[in-house]
Amino acid sequence: MVVGTYLLSSSKNYYNCRADVESRRARLPSRFGSMEAAQSTFEHYAPRLETYRLVEAGTVSAEAAYRAIRDLDEAVGAVEGRGFEPTPFGPAPELAAAAGIGDSELWVKDETGNVSGSHKARHLFGVALTHRLEDADAGTGAPPYAIASCGNAALAAAVVARAVGRPIDVFVPTWANEAVLSRISELGGRVVRCERDPGVPGDPAHHAMLAAIEAGAVPFSCQGTETPATIDGGRTLAWEMVDVLVGHDGGRPARLDRLFVQVGGGALATAAVTGLADAVARGDLDRLPRVHAVQPEGNHPLVRAWDTLVLELRTQQRSGGRDRDYFMDRIVSAQAAPQGTMDNRLRSTIAQETAPMSDDRLQESVGRLRYDPERYMRAWEQEPVSYASGILDDITYDWIDVVEAMLASGGWPLVASEDNFRRAHRLAHEHTGIDVCPTGASGLGGLLALNAASEGTGSPGVSPGERVAVLFTGRMRPGDPDPLVSAP
Repeated sequence: MVVGTYLLSSSKNYYNCRADVESRRARLPSRFGSMEAAQSTFEHYAPRLETYRLVEAGTVSAEAAYRAIRDLDEAVGAVEGRGFEPTPFGPAPELAAAAGIGDSELWVKDETGNVSGSHKARHLFGVALTHRLEDADAGTGAPPYAIASCGNAALAAAVVARAVGRPIDVFVPTWANEAVLSRISELGGRVVRCERDPGVPGDPAHHAMLAAIEAGAVPFSCQGTETPATIDGGRTLAWEMVDVLVGHDGGRPARLDRLFVQVGGGALATAAVTGLADAVARGDLDRLPRVHAVQPEGNHPLVRAWDTLVLELRTQQRSGGRDRDYFMDRIVSAQAAPQGTMDNRLRSTIAQETAPMSDDRLQESVGRLRYDPERYMRAWEQEPVSYASGILDDITYDWIDVVEAMLASGGWPLVASEDNFRRAHRLAHEHTGIDVCPTGASGLGGLLALNAASEGTGSPGVSPGERVAVLFTGRMRPGDPDPLVSAP
């Protein structure tokens, strides 16, 4: 492995010793399971990528596809000091006990040592690979890439864009981390800070990116709505998890009972649930785990979409199936408030009432979302705020597959409090040694929220013996809050 340097003039304590990061990662397999692989992540999973259909169709040879993967991976390594390798995944019993589920298995997927310090580069590598195989990634005078992000996705995009030699415009909110923006500029990205207009709903950075795309820029984002291939690269995270579980369980199919996944724009959750569903279809996993999408009190458009749908379904069921329009004005009006009419306990009750959902009812429910998405997914009315600042997308762009996975698995979304997020961040640092950032640990905040909602109900949020997974998706950056100081 090539060990490089990752220098920021204002943050040498964080970035000036890549060897320390690699040393920490080398110690993780004794505590967090790892995959042994001679190939890079994308070489290993190439036949399972959507992009590989170009090979199956005869448009691209298998040799050319693998060569493209190797070339891109080496180019990323030249920029970042490492290419894509499987990241650690394994049980964390100390953390499980601290989180209140010591009689269950809590597994952690650690993405903090991945390319650019988060899971985001997986997504963008998938996009770059698609461009390479479609001969759309280069050429003199090629238009710039464009991305809207508040941090990790922008940095990952800048790394991958530098690797492929493409200019990139990075649209960010005014409060984006300055150390991250400095590194993006060092990589050659053009940073554009976007002010929020109080009279315009939605994310100003996303609006600016769409305007740039309209003017000729090429979308290079972690929103599947603009860049569908971004989901494909992210699925490698789920496949790595399943392969570790298969090894741990001594064969296939492996078992995973629950997944807590933080949701901002939704690409991570969509990639995770579709990747796990693919593993179920292959026989590698026995069933889809119960999925819990986690969002903050100060911004939870995906939770609100789920609330609106299940209230609609529940009301119709109790009324004998009257036309849904009879109820929708009242339901949508109720759900427009930031706190809605729901809480985590009621969500749990409704999810357990409706599970298991038949295939016909599931498809009918998802069909409603696809037919009239704006009825369920609406931009958050207030400016989003949270300790987990990386999941503050005004709209969850990639959301229908996540809702479908929750309905199919008997899961439900969770709104985590700021105290949940702060405590999750602190527990992660105290009991794993992983240098995870607040957003990176926020899925664990969902587990804490589930525990809180289950208190006094007579039934545990997580049952003894369950195997639960959380994703630690990004590392600490200069300016991030100290978990041992900021947490209560």
